[in-house]
Amino acid sequence: MHITENKLLQYGLYSNAIYVFLMFLFRPNGITPQKLIISCFLAFSVLAVFFVCIRNRKQLHNIPVLHKRIFWFLIFWSSITTIRGFTLNIQDWVTNFGNVYMALAWFTPVLILIGQKPEIWKVVFKTIFFMFQLMLVSLLFLPFHLGHGKLKTEWTWLLRPINFILLVGVKKFKARFRFLIYISLIVYIVIAVLTEQRIEFIYLFILFGFIFIDKIKQIKIRRKFLKLIVFSFLLLLTLVFTYGYENLTNILLNLVEYKDTRVFLYNELFEELNSFEEIVGRGSLGTYYSYFMDNAKWYIEEILNGVWFGDSSTRITIEVGYLQMILKGGFLLFIPTIFLMLHSSYLAIFKSNNKFIKRLGIYILLISILSVISFRPAFTPTFIILWIAIGTTLNKTNRLMSNEEINQLIKL
Repeated sequence: MHITENKLLQYGLYSNAIYVFLMFLFRPNGITPQKLIISCFLAFSVLAVFFVCIRNRKQLHNIPVLHKRIFWFLIFWSSITTIRGFTLNIQDWVTNFGNVYMALAWFTPVLILIGQKPEIWKVVFKTIFFMFQLMLVSLLFLPFHLGHGKLKTEWTWLLRPINFILLVGVKKFKARFRFLIYISLIVYIVIAVLTEQRIEFIYLFILFGFIFIDKIKQIKIRRKFLKLIVFSFLLLLTLVFTYGYENLTNILLNLVEYKDTRVFLYNELFEELNSFEEIVGRGSLGTYYSYFMDNAKWYIEEILNGVWFGDSSTRITIEVGYLQMILKGGFLLFIPTIFLMLHSSYLAIFKSNNKFIKRLGIYILLISILSVISFRPAFTPTFIILWIAIGTTLNKTNRLMSNEEINQLIKL
């Protein structure tokens, strides 16, 4: 039986979705038969997706030379970051290649290769609708999880692509898909409440802001709004890593009262890393000490005589996307990543002839903005879609297509 590349990719992406689905439903810990069976879906997903990427490696000639060089440097440094996590401990190998936040996260950019072909989005859309169907099934298990406090964040992972679908346009899809989209949006909001994840509502709020701007009929006004947003974000990103996240937060607190839960993450990481580690990071299994977690644990256990269910004071991941990059691979990982994200977004928004590519650019910009406060890189749907989008937008041929031409290639 012959399996086409697109079909193999579809099986790989479906397998990734099933892995996420089973992980948050059954929450296996340690190396158990249950965990090994579930991990097989992740393993197949990695092999299938990366095999298709390698088969399409020649597609890289479709992107500009500068971006091609930066891509290869990013893959090189991701390899170095991963190799630095190699030890003689079998558990470390399981963590490095069996945890979506570790080595796999840093190789997700290879999806740029398959993103060159716009017709690949048919597979992506099918996968997203498959994820939504899985989440409808998960509602049957929801009552068994509600008695254990708030839901795990992973419950939102298969629903987050609803933001992407809303952005590219619901009307693009057939009636049966539109019905699924609206139901999934309701489920997404409910799950966001149950997981107590403010980031999901921030995501939706910014998304609808971009959709509103996209609806402005005056092209010059719309472009000025988008240019202002891009410039403001670049300024914000520069200030975060020069003036300091805490200083910026203090200024905002004088204007608007809100609860910030990210200041201590920025402070802890940069207090922990020395100058050399800020450049190269600590490797894919690198950790840092969190005095906040240590103090919180002491207060719960010693003062309140309770049981601590939070993280260890020695943390292997950090909730903020850009901080996670710096912890693992330093600025040598962060800079090429943010360059590819922001420049592909700019090309898509301002140098494209069709709405689909422009909206891919907005999606990339959205993830770039949210990575200041959340969205740590992982081999999960959000970042799979992100890097495929970057690949599609970097291809000049895709950007020069008309709406009719590209819609003919991506229509389900």
